[in-house]
Amino acid sequence: MSVWNDILSQKDNLNLVIEKHSSESRQDMERAAHIIMSAGRVTYAGVGSGLNATIPACTYLMSKAFPAEYIDATEAVYELFPGIKGGALVLNTRSGETIELVKLAEMARKAGIPTIAVTNEPGSKVGRRADVCIPTYSRWDDLVVISAYGGMLATELILASYVTGEPESMLGDLRSAASQTETTIDLALENREKASVLFGGRDPVYLLGRGASIASASAGALVLEEMSRKVSVPMAGGLFRQGPIEVVDDRFRAIVFEGAGQLSLLNVSLGHDLESMGGRIYWIGRTHIPGALNLKLPELPGHILPLLEVIPTQLLAFDLAKNKGYEPGSVQYIQKVITTESGVPNQKPDL
Repeated sequence: MSVWNDILSQKDNLNLVIEKHSSESRQDMERAAHIIMSAGRVTYAGVGSGLNATIPACTYLMSKAFPAEYIDATEAVYELFPGIKGGALVLNTRSGETIELVKLAEMARKAGIPTIAVTNEPGSKVGRRADVCIPTYSRWDDLVVISAYGGMLATELILASYVTGEPESMLGDLRSAASQTETTIDLALENREKASVLFGGRDPVYLLGRGASIASASAGALVLEEMSRKVSVPMAGGLFRQGPIEVVDDRFRAIVFEGAGQLSLLNVSLGHDLESMGGRIYWIGRTHIPGALNLKLPELPGHILPLLEVIPTQLLAFDLAKNKGYEPGSVQYIQKVITTESGVPNQKPDL
């Protein structure tokens, strides 16, 4: 499958994930939720897309007054590990074979930390070492994580909703997002040429969001750098105002995610400010920002929006890669599954 097909397949993939969990995952979800509730707090760990996909679930639980955090697994296996003890651990990994996630699963088992695996491969090393393994039921992407990201994100949200006792409401919101996927792709396609021109220069692109939309900023930056080698800076919008805003001039380019609720008001203010300061932005949200390249999203809860917010960045990454002469999805250094903590897996030896 090509990256292009991966992007276009997201509606079908998301619907599959939702319906599989609606009909086949209830027992595993209930067991995993019981573990998390009994522990009283939860730490999500992952790498790259696997980590980014946990941010909306973490945000959702924190908004419901349930203690949650997300930690980069490459850090969690070292100095941060002692702080994980005393709560439940959710390991989010597409393959279940990524080296840091395998190590973390083994360390958790030895330390007696209750562990849940969320993975596309239940028979993987991580899946076998967890107390409960929840399959994502997602399709495999060609290489760059596109549709599988949505599958992991939706699965983590469904699990979180079992913790709060609201699975049916969450499933309904996820179905609403799935029904809007094609519309969002169409709108992004309409903006395709303008977005390529806007971000086609050599300056970096900033990706700014707040709350659950920090996932969109991080996931967007990852796909832009991985697919098109575009230098990208993901950042929380509030932190951007605390100093980095000094970089804004007429060369400044950013993708800004509006989000929902109170945070959307702050992001709208930021969007207006960036345009008035001479910067240029791609605005992803319900509000129209004069002067910006706008893509309107439907009204959905903030923790659901990242499923749609990431789509324009995926299309932009595809087009920038093509414009630079790269085949989208081709890589120089990484492998589909990273199984070592050192070295460059695909680096060719000197002749």
